[in-house]
Amino acid sequence: MSQPTQPDSVTQLQAHQPRLVHVRTGTVVQIPRHQNVLLMGKPNDHLPPDINVAVFPDADVVSRIHARLVVQDAQLAIEDMGSTNGTYVNGQRLRPGERCSLQVGDWIALGKEDKVTFLLQQE
Repeated sequence: MSQPTQPDSVTQLQAHQPRLVHVRTGTVVQIPRHQNVLLMGKPNDHLPPDINVAVFPDADVVSRIHARLVVQDAQLAIEDMGSTNGTYVNGQRLRPGERCSLQVGDWIALGKEDKVTFLLQQE
């Protein structure tokens, strides 16, 4: 008889709602299940962000169209959109256009010096 297996991180993302927690303020940002692409940045006339980070301290380091979160095949990823100050995952800077798969527990920094940093969690 086979043993039940523990769900992997992809299955966990399907079963639980992923969310970002702003490290400095503890503010929770839910990642909606019904959207496959979410833009992160600050308000602008061209392409308003789905996740507005202008409300967080030190948001001046964040570009108007900074990064996007992508949900594909139940896997969450982030892509830098050519931001001025970069997008970092666990301290590693992404190249513009580079997509990085995310796992629960990853740290996402928008801009230099970890001023606007989120922790990926799930409920």
